[in-house]
Amino acid sequence: MRNSASSGSRRRLPDAIHSFRQALDVTRFETPGHRRKRLKASKLNDAAAISALPPEILSHIFLFCVCGSSGQGDGLDWLPITRVTRRWRQIALDCPELWANIIFRRKLVPIMLSRAKMVPLVIRVVLEKDKPYQSQVIRENISRVGELAVSGSEAALETFFPDYVGEMLAPRLRSLSVVKTSGEAMWLDAMVFHGPEARTTYPSHQLHLEKCAIPWNSPWYYNLTDLHLENLHSTQGPAITVLFSIILASPLLQNLTLINTHTHVDRTERLFPTTLSHLTTLLISEPIFVCVHLLVNLTFPAIVTNVIRCFPSPKEEAEFWIPSLVSHHDFSDMYDFIRVEAPINSFLRIKAGGYWTEKTFDIQIDHPLPQILLEPVLHSLVTYSPTSFRSITSLSIDMPSLGGDAWRHLCQCTNLQTLQFRDSDCNALLSLLVERAFRCIGVSVRADTEFIPSQLDRQGVCSQVFPKLECIIFLEIDCGVLNRYPSLTDILRALLWARRTGGCPVSSVELDRCKNVFRQDLEHLAYLTDSFIWDGSGQNTKEKEDSCLDLRSYSLNVFELLMKDRWLSST
Repeated sequence: MRNSASSGSRRRLPDAIHSFRQALDVTRFETPGHRRKRLKASKLNDAAAISALPPEILSHIFLFCVCGSSGQGDGLDWLPITRVTRRWRQIALDCPELWANIIFRRKLVPIMLSRAKMVPLVIRVVLEKDKPYQSQVIRENISRVGELAVSGSEAALETFFPDYVGEMLAPRLRSLSVVKTSGEAMWLDAMVFHGPEARTTYPSHQLHLEKCAIPWNSPWYYNLTDLHLENLHSTQGPAITVLFSIILASPLLQNLTLINTHTHVDRTERLFPTTLSHLTTLLISEPIFVCVHLLVNLTFPAIVTNVIRCFPSPKEEAEFWIPSLVSHHDFSDMYDFIRVEAPINSFLRIKAGGYWTEKTFDIQIDHPLPQILLEPVLHSLVTYSPTSFRSITSLSIDMPSLGGDAWRHLCQCTNLQTLQFRDSDCNALLSLLVERAFRCIGVSVRADTEFIPSQLDRQGVCSQVFPKLECIIFLEIDCGVLNRYPSLTDILRALLWARRTGGCPVSSVELDRCKNVFRQDLEHLAYLTDSFIWDGSGQNTKEKEDSCLDLRSYSLNVFELLMKDRWLSST
């Protein structure tokens, strides 16, 4: 009976499917007009051949080709597109913007100038003293130039910018970039390309100067959208009040870059705060006191990318300026990842950003002992931007030498999921995690009164560090020399056991380009995690003297040895 029933159901199944499909077939009820609209919409969704694209779309594609090849080779990479088909050639000839990007070839320049018609010219050229043809072409067509970017030696620039350059009028010029490639910084004429007659209005424009400067009273510093000043001479550096006046004169400023401008502070008191509503990119590489004066007196609610680098300064000066440097309220955001980097005798760098937003925060303080700056920097960040830490899900640490006190501030990362160490001595932070993990399962050498309030939850119980931690990654780490106990992997094994016993397991561990990896550790790490990944490098072929204790006794033994370390007494 069962076989006959099942065979009958199998025979009825195709009929049921056919009836179901008929019920869903709405095309049986559509009118001829609806059918035509449906077929037309389906054709629009099909991928169109490039030969069928409208001329406007093809013109934009050609312009992308020009932009992609403008900084490479001789700039001729895009020319073959004019020889593919007759239609492509005609579209290229009818696109004046394509020919406005001048290529300095004697046979090409007259053709491109003619085909560019009335479109503003784009000129990017490396000037050479023995090629006066370049300067001649630019001067003869300066009234048509919309973007000018020149670079070269001092001799080449002096030839290009003669004494009468202030009398040359460039009414369409909206972007000027001058880069001096050698020697010390030089001055340019204040009225360069502005003509002999004074203007009453100044359209928005961009200015990029490297190893050269225009006098600070120049009309070039009005209504800027992009300002880039880099590597000025000590005699050219502006006063901080002059720099603020330039910023005030550019309310539409979007990108500001100041690198080694030799700006000097002529007023130490706080100036009137200035809001740059359109600023999205801020890059400053200056002495720490200049950076602080700029940040204290500027606000930028629309900031997306901010990179701050502070030049070397005495220890006490750096610590004094740190709170003002990192506590800017416009830097506070819901970041997803944070990276701490501090090479020996070099600098301390903290970078934070988001996976779903483009906003990034990158601050670097040059210091001969960067490790001593970590605690005040983290303290200031946690104090003034606590929400930034609570949203972090990924933490990357690249520091050869770590201290115990500083890492207590990172306990605010309650949503941390991924912890990564790169070329670091990570025993200090791992030991902190081990102590708290064992405390959560009732094993401790300290009384509850010895824990600070931030280490306790709302019920007054000692909480787990990084309770949502899922993955620990080690990159280029020495896992421990033979005869050193406990080694890094010993601490890691104790941590994994304690977290799993306390109901807060770490499910994944990765070892990448590590050294002194022992077979016994690989076996235990694979057992204590759901996912263990090892790239196969750095294995120590010697046998590790591993005790025969069970996991619980082994982990308790490691914990006992860790509690004898001196650094733990201060935490």
